[in-house]
Amino acid sequence: MYQANDRGDADSHNKGPPDAVEIDSKELSKDWLGIDTPCGIRSKESLSAIKRATTVYCKNLIANISCQIQSGSFYPSRLQSYCPSNGKIRGKHLGCFVDSRESRLLRGHAGQLKRNTPSLCSDICYQRGYIYAGVQYGKECFCGNEEIPLKMKVADSMCNMPCSGDQELKCGDYLHINIYQTGLAKYVPPALKGPSLAGNNTPVRIVFVLTVNGRAMRQLKRLIKALYHKDHFFFIHVDSRQDYLFREVLKLEKEFRNIQVSRYRLSTIWGGASLLKILLHCMQQILQIKSWNWNFIINLSESDYPIKRNDELVRFLTNNRERNFLKSHGHDTNKFLQKQGLDRTFLECETHMWRIGERRLPLGIRVDGGSDWLCLNRDFVEYVVNSQDQLVKGLKKVYSYTLLPAESFFHTVLRNSRFCQSFTDNNLHVTNWKRKLGCKCQYKHIVDWCGCSPNDFIPGDWPKLEASTSRNLFFARKFEPVISQAIINQVDAWLYTPYYSSTPGLESYWENRYHHKDKLDGGNDAALTLYHAGARLGTRALAQLVNAEKSKCNVYATSVLQVHSYHLGDTFKGLLIQYIGNIDSLRAFPIETWIFPHIKYRLPFEKTNHRLLDLEVGSEFDVKEQVFRNLGGALGPNSDITVVTRWSGGVTGDARVAGEDTVQHPLLVLSDPTSTLAAEGKITLEPGEQVVSHNFDMRKPLLPGSWMVRVMIDNVVIASHSFLILPLQVVQGHQISVKEARTLHKGPSGSYTDADLSNTGLLLSLGHHGNSSAQEVSASHSTLYGLQLSQWIDELVTRFYTIQDSCYIASQDVPVCVRSLLDPCEKTTWSSQSPDPKSHLGEVDQQSGRIADSYRVGSGEFR
Repeated sequence: MYQANDRGDADSHNKGPPDAVEIDSKELSKDWLGIDTPCGIRSKESLSAIKRATTVYCKNLIANISCQIQSGSFYPSRLQSYCPSNGKIRGKHLGCFVDSRESRLLRGHAGQLKRNTPSLCSDICYQRGYIYAGVQYGKECFCGNEEIPLKMKVADSMCNMPCSGDQELKCGDYLHINIYQTGLAKYVPPALKGPSLAGNNTPVRIVFVLTVNGRAMRQLKRLIKALYHKDHFFFIHVDSRQDYLFREVLKLEKEFRNIQVSRYRLSTIWGGASLLKILLHCMQQILQIKSWNWNFIINLSESDYPIKRNDELVRFLTNNRERNFLKSHGHDTNKFLQKQGLDRTFLECETHMWRIGERRLPLGIRVDGGSDWLCLNRDFVEYVVNSQDQLVKGLKKVYSYTLLPAESFFHTVLRNSRFCQSFTDNNLHVTNWKRKLGCKCQYKHIVDWCGCSPNDFIPGDWPKLEASTSRNLFFARKFEPVISQAIINQVDAWLYTPYYSSTPGLESYWENRYHHKDKLDGGNDAALTLYHAGARLGTRALAQLVNAEKSKCNVYATSVLQVHSYHLGDTFKGLLIQYIGNIDSLRAFPIETWIFPHIKYRLPFEKTNHRLLDLEVGSEFDVKEQVFRNLGGALGPNSDITVVTRWSGGVTGDARVAGEDTVQHPLLVLSDPTSTLAAEGKITLEPGEQVVSHNFDMRKPLLPGSWMVRVMIDNVVIASHSFLILPLQVVQGHQISVKEARTLHKGPSGSYTDADLSNTGLLLSLGHHGNSSAQEVSASHSTLYGLQLSQWIDELVTRFYTIQDSCYIASQDVPVCVRSLLDPCEKTTWSSQSPDPKSHLGEVDQQSGRIADSYRVGSGEFR
């Protein structure tokens, strides 16, 4: 057992865990936990996890693993390293040396051990990657890589204090330290050969393992297109929750012989143990494909993009085919262990990583880690997948219960295997870290930990990419076209010449938001309600055109097929709803309608010296990218409401004149459709540009209709914004019942909050009970069902959304009257059916090996 003093720093890659739930031992009953535990569990973290888990299966799994860990039989206590030591001998005594508080001889990790011995201290220092270990003052353990000055050496008799772990052994003295070799050889970075001409060497072949999530199929196609060569291979794993993406990726497998899709799928939550399981399984499947002759595996996601041409990557790896490329964390392994949570057990269940207690990592090996983006050669991949030695089997056990396991497993295996000399501290990636935005304790809803994530590249980040030219970096992340397609176009043009400016859809991006074949849950009821309303309103607009033309063409909408978000010039332009149009109950044909939300933000003209630039209301606000992920803004009775305000730099004119404190506290006030004051929240506003998001915690359901948020400074309203809470047409994917409508559409029973809002109510002349006539209207609306409910929904959607345009998808069933009034979708610039060459995977040019692309400037040179 050992105990280290320092616990990492608060600004590390993954911040410390949230506070543990306080557990009263008197309450540890089956009624409280929901299960009988197989042992008396002592870990408060385990008990908290069991209490919070929702299924009996998960509760039992946490309890069983916790009891095995508690018994000491779960993890290996020591593993064997097979890395050559280059003459270094573990435990070799180098002598007694005089130390100094001001200038320590060993300046790496330091800690106090309750049972200190030279052997244990050497094990700990070896584990943390140091070549020297030193024991001092009985209980102190120091690690370091600095060369030991012989002039500080003194007689061994000067280091005569008994060790705290064994009185028969000596552990230095006051400012005297016994120093030992740990057995670890000092790492000397290898000299790499750059991507120059590879001579007569046979070019390497690469398998790109794509672990993908989300719905950005067009960006995935674009990534494959940028990487594609007929001599390379693509093995794709799609998150088990992403059925739309899986269906689309299967189409690629049919079109290209060198693309295969894993049928074994897991949910790849952030930090999950499943991420490592998937990578290992993908590697195992790839090794079984006898027709694939490859040399390297590189893992990527849909958020990656190459920043050097494929031939440069091939030349570089051909020249360095014996290397394995992994990015290490840096120098302080102790902080890395703690900020990553490697000193704790995590269990994945219910698509959540439950923290269930502390643990000790095996001694006898060096632990390393950093980035989970890797480039591994075939020999090492075969070893990791197939080896039955103690090292690999033991580490697979440890990392099956680890947060972010892929960020450390491969590093640790490589550092301790016979392949250790092939380690290269480079993951071939440029990563866009902006820690002020990316480390706001993300992912707490899926992990019992605080996480960080890199930001998306935008055009302003171009210098970071341009600076990679002279370095052995070949990929960058993250790229996301819903945030910025412009930067992707810029990188793509940098690599393979730009597209002609006349290329269709060059500045446009479409991303699927819904497909009728998807499994439905309650999370998208409001969005699905909006889509159905948009379809009805689209055919209503078509009917108005028909009436104007005095023709007979009674079209009405039936089922919604799919929906895309439409982006132009890095700006969200609305939703494209594709649905079945029916005429006279005889002919059915697909139509696509474009809708977009109105701006309901208003500034009073009489107040012009405040800093407020913009005011938005929505859900799923991404604090890292500073955008709402709920594109289209559909909010329902059970939605969580977030208000985002954007402020210019400086202070208000009044504050400057008065010389007051420049920190202000604007008040956000919500009122519902009956003018009832619902909630308020105070935000902090400091000098300088600022984006402030505030989440409102209110009782549900929210009353459907037109809501308002007001922004107040010094008791004066400076801006207001109307937003829509939609009544629902569907619940859990099925048509809402009368009982469900009356429950969900009547508002909460009682007030939205227990807070005292009386002062704000007096200022705004709003009360807890609102407008009585509006309340009567809302009460009558809560009883609506069927056609009347649809009409109410349509009336509300019309007030908040614009029907911009419609088109028809060509088929023989499209009636002549529709053809005469609408354009075919493939001939519009906005439709999801219009041409998009940049994301099109066409035929392979056999001469270049790449996918032919006639829209590029000078495209002839790629043929």
